[in-house]
Amino acid sequence: RESSGYNFKEQEQNWMQQLQNQQNSHQISNESEDIFHLVLPNGTSCLYYSHDYSLGRQVLIVRSTLRNYIAVAYAGTDDWTTALSDGDILTTPFGPDFTTNSSDDGETKQNGTNGSGIDPNRSNKDQKIKNLFESVPDDVRVHRGFNNAVFQNDGFSTVLDCIISTRIGGNCSNNSTIAKRDNSNILATDLPSENYQLYTTGHSLGAADSMLLGAALHLAFPIELIQSINFGCPKVGNLEWGSWMNQLQTDRGGTYNQSGRVISGGYEVFRFVNKIDLIPRLPELLFQHAGHTLQMSVGGEIEAYYDHFGNEDLGYAGVPFGWGAAPYALLPLAIASHPCSHYVNYLEYYRPGQNSTVQNDSLYFVREFERVGDNGTGGGVDPP
Repeated sequence: RESSGYNFKEQEQNWMQQLQNQQNSHQISNESEDIFHLVLPNGTSCLYYSHDYSLGRQVLIVRSTLRNYIAVAYAGTDDWTTALSDGDILTTPFGPDFTTNSSDDGETKQNGTNGSGIDPNRSNKDQKIKNLFESVPDDVRVHRGFNNAVFQNDGFSTVLDCIISTRIGGNCSNNSTIAKRDNSNILATDLPSENYQLYTTGHSLGAADSMLLGAALHLAFPIELIQSINFGCPKVGNLEWGSWMNQLQTDRGGTYNQSGRVISGGYEVFRFVNKIDLIPRLPELLFQHAGHTLQMSVGGEIEAYYDHFGNEDLGYAGVPFGWGAAPYALLPLAIASHPCSHYVNYLEYYRPGQNSTVQNDSLYFVREFERVGDNGTGGGVDPP
C-alpha cells in the first residue's frame, strides 16, 4: 500500500461525503474536479469510477505512470444490494450470459435480436467478448451473485474498453474501443509497446469480483501476467473453477525470458486473510478456494500457502489443519476480523519501521511459500 501523505482515518469521512456527492455522475472524467487525487499516490490518476446502484457495484480504475501499472479495484459489501449479491450463492457458468437473448449487460432483448441472443446493433462487440470465454472448461461454475456483479450492465465490457483505451494512449473516454477492433480476439500482442502491468484488487465482495475480473482479463490478454491481490475474499467457484484457476499460474503456464520477465502469460491470485476472518471460509458447500492464501497472523507474520492446499510434490504445505473451522470457536472475533479497516490497520501497524517493536521485514514481506512441515501440518494437500 503506497503512502499518499494523508491520515486515512481523519480524512475518510470527508472523502466519502464528497464521493457520495459525485456518484450520480457515475464516471469521473476531469481529475481536477474529483477527490481521488487526495487519496491516490503521486503519479497515480483516476481513469474511471462507477457506482451501479442496481447491482451495488463500485469499481475504480487507476493508472500509475511512475510504477507502470493499471489497477481495477472493487468495493466490498456496503448496503443491502451488495448483501444480496453476497447471498446469491447459486452457481452459474463463468462469464457473460449470452444464452437467453441477452448481451453482457444482463438485460433481455425484447426486440431486434438476430435469433442468437445477440443484438445486431452491438453484435460485433458482443461476439468478440463471447469468443474470449470459449476456452473456459464447461464444468467451471462460479458464485452467481459475484458473476453478475462483474458482468451485468456492461460491467466487464466497460472495464475492458477502458483498459484497452488506456494502454494505447487513451483515457477511457472512448466506449467503443472493442467494436472498432478488427481482430476476433483482443490480444496483448495487438497493443503498442507501452504495456502496463495489470492488477485487480478488492475487499470482501470486491475481492471476489476482482478474482473474476482478473480471470476474464487473462482471457483477453493471454500472453501477459495478470495479478489479483485481494483481501478477505470468500470462496468464488466450484472445485473445477479452483483447478482451472490454479492451472493458469505462471509456474505452470507461463514462459520467462532470461531476465525473469514473463513472456507468455498467466494469472496469479494472492488472497490476504486477516487472522480468523470468517468470510474467507465461506460459502462452505460446493465452493473451492483458488490461488495462494496469505495468512495474516498475530504478531505481524504473514504466511503464504501455495494454492491454499499446498502441493507435496513441490514440497509446499497447505493451510494448517482446522483452518476452515477455526473461526467458529471464536465467532465474534472472527466477524470482527473482516472489516477492511482491520486489514489496513494490520498492514500499517506491522509495516517495518512504522512500529518500533516490529523490525523483521522477512516476516512481513512474503518471499516464499510455507514448506511441508513448517506449520505443523505434516504435509500439504495436492490441489484438485
